[in-house]
Amino acid sequence: MKRDWADGYVADITYSHGYFHELAPPYLRWHLLVNGLALPSDGGAYTYCELGYGQGVSANLHAAANPRGEFWGTDFNPDHALNARSLARQSGVSAQWLDLGFEAMLETPTPPFDFIVLHGVWSWVSPAAQHALVEFMRRKLKPGGAVFMSYNVLPGWNAEKPLRDLLYLHTDHAGAPDAPTPARIAQALRFAQALRRHASAFFTENTRASQALDDMLRQEPGSLAHEYFNQSWCLSYFADVAQQLQAARLNFACSVHLSDVAGEVRDRLAGASFLDASLGTSLRETAADFVLNRRFRRDVFTRGSLRLTPAQRLAALDEVKLVLARPVADVPMFLSTPYGKMALDESRLRPLLEQLAAATQPLTLAALRADTAETGWAVDDLVLNLSRLIARRDICPVFEDDVQRVRDSHALAFNEAIAQRSLADGTLRCLASPVSGNGIDTSAIERLFWLAWQGGARSAAELGRAVTAQGASAQAHEEHEQHAAHFLGSTVPVWQRLGLLGNRGVQKPRK
Repeated sequence: MKRDWADGYVADITYSHGYFHELAPPYLRWHLLVNGLALPSDGGAYTYCELGYGQGVSANLHAAANPRGEFWGTDFNPDHALNARSLARQSGVSAQWLDLGFEAMLETPTPPFDFIVLHGVWSWVSPAAQHALVEFMRRKLKPGGAVFMSYNVLPGWNAEKPLRDLLYLHTDHAGAPDAPTPARIAQALRFAQALRRHASAFFTENTRASQALDDMLRQEPGSLAHEYFNQSWCLSYFADVAQQLQAARLNFACSVHLSDVAGEVRDRLAGASFLDASLGTSLRETAADFVLNRRFRRDVFTRGSLRLTPAQRLAALDEVKLVLARPVADVPMFLSTPYGKMALDESRLRPLLEQLAAATQPLTLAALRADTAETGWAVDDLVLNLSRLIARRDICPVFEDDVQRVRDSHALAFNEAIAQRSLADGTLRCLASPVSGNGIDTSAIERLFWLAWQGGARSAAELGRAVTAQGASAQAHEEHEQHAAHFLGSTVPVWQRLGLLGNRGVQKPRK
């Protein structure tokens, strides 16, 4: 599977078209502020770089929805770069999407960056590429800047690692040298199945590994290739990664993984305090990964940081606005993470969500605090529960310095490009909110309704006819009208607050 230029990374299957909300600048800013840290880029323009942007979906969406930012990024795969540039061109996004390896990026003239982000990349590249990533951070990150990094972590992969190694070994030694990656993966999976059928002790004694094999058999070759079949498959403890990043003078700031935002480790320990600050960050975070048997981390590191006093932190949080990202009826009152389920405080959260739904504009935390004062909800408990909903994308934080630039957003043109593409296929699902600066997940029919709305349709009948005209059978028209009525009653008010509907304040798409 290896190509020389790819340095052992799977290159004959392109990466998925997923969107990753953790890379959004407002999302990162909220969690830094919650953790008492002054924010990069407060007020003015900022610079942002995504390393390994894949198909460029998140990169272009964030560039379209966050006009204060100057966006850069690189991905060594030319197919990815072409797709990213094509989407940028369609939506009028002005960004520097390069097609260079990380080593080449070191010598490329760029501005210093306020944000550097990389999703999953660390776990799948060679040690030399990891060294280049750290060196890029050392050279290019501003003092006070933030790095978001997600990566595979031990001990959660211990059961699957031997299985992955066996599968990769098969593709490397038994597969036909010129066979495409999907064929070689299929052969390796059949080989593992044959071993399991013959009562191999590894599978009989490791039920989790056997379950992992079943899961792989249900996955698409593309997702399997990029998750398991790169030559490098780096599994590290948090402490190892933190030590490597010390060379770039980076220190751990916070985790933005839903499980950590939710406080799942604390709940499992039932109030025990032995994982406190006295252990030091490396041991405490690594031990927390043992509590959850964690497989994946989503961490923010900073190069220096100004720690806010409690009063400064609260004053800054009070100025942040919150906006609903989905109808209240669609917000479940429990959290599901990869590690369990947690009930939410419905008696307090439901009225708060209804308050956000009743407002025509995003509401500040100060306003929410004033209206919930009679409930006796402590500030930190309120912020914790809001952070849980933000991490799950039920609500979004909105910063005033971003609001001032909404009129410069390219979100409308980006959304036009996404909706038009969805007429042919449904791989791109998220629309860009110029208000919240992040992506809003949508269904295929909602994207068709979006196109019809932009064309002037406002009633359920008009929306239904517009969707039916896209090629659906006449028998489906009544069903489309029913969906349209629900869309008008539940989704439209949410999308209007998010700035998804109408063309006021955003640029028109290029012809």
